[in-house]
Amino acid sequence: MFVADLPPAPAVGDSIVRVTPRDLRDLRLALARTQDIWSHAMRNGEIDLRLSRDAIESLARSGVPIEILIDDVDAMIASQAAERAARRAAGAEGGIAGDDWWADVKDLAQVHAKLDEWIADHPELVSPVLLGTSLEGRPIRGVRISSQPVGADLPAFLFNACQHAREWATPMTAMLIGQELIDGAGGDPRIQTILSQCEVIIVPVVNPDGYHFSWVDTRLWRKNRRDNGDGTFGVDLNRNWGYEWGGQGSSGNPNSETYRGTAPFSEPETQAMRDFILGHGRVVGNIDFHSYSQLILWPWGWTQELSIDQPLFVELGAAMQAAIDSVHGRFYEPGPIYTTIYPAAGGSVDWCYGGAGVFATTVEVRDTGAYGFLIPAAEVRPCAEENTAAALSLIETLLVPAFMAADPEFPTLVPADTPAPVSIYAVPLADAFDGTPTLRARVGTSADFESIPMSALGDDRYEAMLPSAPCGAVIEFYFEWNGDSLTARLPGAAPAELFGAGTTELSQVHGDSMETDLGWTVGAAGDNATSGQWVRVDPNGTTAQPEDDHTPGGTICWVTGQGVPGGAAGAADVDNGITTLVSPLLDGGDPNSVLRYWRWYSNNQGAAPNSDSMLVEVSTDGATWTLIEEVSTSANAWIEASFAMGDIVSPPGPFRVRFVARDLNAGSLVEAAIDDLSIEGPSCAVNAADFNQDGVVDGDDLGTLLGQWGKCVGCPADLNGDGVVDGDDLGALLGEWS
Repeated sequence: MFVADLPPAPAVGDSIVRVTPRDLRDLRLALARTQDIWSHAMRNGEIDLRLSRDAIESLARSGVPIEILIDDVDAMIASQAAERAARRAAGAEGGIAGDDWWADVKDLAQVHAKLDEWIADHPELVSPVLLGTSLEGRPIRGVRISSQPVGADLPAFLFNACQHAREWATPMTAMLIGQELIDGAGGDPRIQTILSQCEVIIVPVVNPDGYHFSWVDTRLWRKNRRDNGDGTFGVDLNRNWGYEWGGQGSSGNPNSETYRGTAPFSEPETQAMRDFILGHGRVVGNIDFHSYSQLILWPWGWTQELSIDQPLFVELGAAMQAAIDSVHGRFYEPGPIYTTIYPAAGGSVDWCYGGAGVFATTVEVRDTGAYGFLIPAAEVRPCAEENTAAALSLIETLLVPAFMAADPEFPTLVPADTPAPVSIYAVPLADAFDGTPTLRARVGTSADFESIPMSALGDDRYEAMLPSAPCGAVIEFYFEWNGDSLTARLPGAAPAELFGAGTTELSQVHGDSMETDLGWTVGAAGDNATSGQWVRVDPNGTTAQPEDDHTPGGTICWVTGQGVPGGAAGAADVDNGITTLVSPLLDGGDPNSVLRYWRWYSNNQGAAPNSDSMLVEVSTDGATWTLIEEVSTSANAWIEASFAMGDIVSPPGPFRVRFVARDLNAGSLVEAAIDDLSIEGPSCAVNAADFNQDGVVDGDDLGTLLGQWGKCVGCPADLNGDGVVDGDDLGALLGEWS
């Protein structure tokens, strides 16, 4: 409900409220009225807080936009506790409610009892793991699950939960992963394969003291139970890990819910996890389960810069997202921690990845705010089921010998008679891989593949050149990497499955050097920048704005604000909002044509560097816009961008492109420029008589035709389409002879 719909009768207890601050003043007003932040930082411009009725009414009077998610949080806690007690009583009497262990959340003793049951009932699969003890002397327990003996040289996958005590959905999720593995070991081929190739470590409660305290005293307790010596208690374990400890998203205030402790790994709980991971030495993948928000997150949390393994994390996130969706249709948003949810320095995922080389992720489980940390009983098992699917997906993705991916996307159209570069990201995951991957390529569809060495570019990137080919030919290719005893390929089914690129000669069908205005428009609905609006000028250079346009011999381009010669970088930059530049109507009728433009972008100066981006979008109707790139890297130089028309305009036809420069963060300095937009179209196509698509009609194609001689409906060699391969088709082929 929104503020205008507040019920006349006040709630007895506090409420959980989603605040959408319009500005920094609104945010400060809201934060000043709470000690319990449920979402800890803004996401999508929103923040969830626990507020008293008086605080809600105060914010309402101030006009701060709010939505009440839980009207009376204390009443909900009491109601859930009563329901849980009733279910326990029914279970004690032999009722059905007591038969399903996952029908509701379980306390620490029940979790440990279930671990003991697994160990006793399945000694061939399950063995105990003791990581250490907590501040108050409770064991930090887990289990190892594998069909292979303890000590076998196997990759390991770690699934841990409940660093934050109040997140009761997470131990249940970790435990169901273990149960599904145990149940499937006897007859599920998928589970049997997994357990024969790796070991799975389940640690359901990393914070046993805090978890116990949340059951017996304070339901919404988050931290561990460290006595800070000043009347406050608790360290946020997920801000206490030692990689970039102490940064943004953590607090040095012991009273804060994100208090990071006195030093990295100051807490025995994080020490135990660290020592186990380092001592084990074979942990490959990890999920650290949290609640709530339905997110799949990966490094980094301490910075908005992407990790060098972003392609692998994107693949992991996509596979986990699809697995989750396939179970109950829930959507979990994937992305790096810092930019997807909020900055969080000192987290386990950053340390596992940056400090121990583990491909670590965080999953924020159900829901998105209706219950938050107070997951109802009916949601417990479905939540655990969908995240078990995500865990199995992570295991299978990382069990391949090496992971390879396009970086960037492979071209589908390359210049004729010119070698074209292709690059990949490649990282070994299991076997020892020496040297570099190899590009395997051929011109046409029937020749032998040529092995082409790849050059290392650094940061697990490799590049090679596709062979040159005549106009109209097709180049087929794949990648191969050989280890001591295993081989990895991209695509995985190669050579049965291949990448392909057509060759063409491009000629310009539209060119706009910006020297004259061909019909561009400045401004769109929602534009609100107070300075730095787009303007077509001969730019005055600053440290952020170009001195010269890009056009050889030209002078004019579009820039965001005209700087003063010798002036400060921020004298005319985009401020306090967005400004939009829209092209005239362009011809996107040929999906094989290419859109090109040159752009300048700067956002690495000011008090909040690298915190904004420029959107580039296209539209065929002027109402719905599709993002084709988000420019966030400050090159401070002219950079060319190009896109195949078929990838950005659907269906083919007239379209416009717009550039949206944005200043959304205080202290951010944003400058952008655009020049030399063009559309280039192909000037050759595949010859129908070139059956093997090598760009040449020759004896190989003649052999194909003779092999299909006679009645042959649908055969490629039936060039005139009469259902018979005969002299007419032979004549047509000879007429195209190269």
